[in-house]
Amino acid sequence: MSLEWNETQTVFWAEQHESPSEAIVSTIAAQQHVAETDLPPLYEQVDPEALDKIVTSYAGSSIQISFTYSGFHVHIQNSDKIEISPN
Repeated sequence: MSLEWNETQTVFWAEQHESPSEAIVSTIAAQQHVAETDLPPLYEQVDPEALDKIVTSYAGSSIQISFTYSGFHVHIQNSDKIEISPN
């Protein structure tokens, strides 16, 4: 897995994905040119179901959630915008 990517990727999960957790995993996998199944399970860092429920239940609200996953900093704000950047 290559960690050459050094920019912040912004994903508007509601436009392209079924859930915020899916958006996080698929974006990192795409940037690293690996299959989603090659990444460690997201649940080792955060409960994906709880994350999805919190983010979707605050749709249209201002929220801030941050955590690290698979060598990347994940920051969710405003319930629809996910910023992913390498640690």
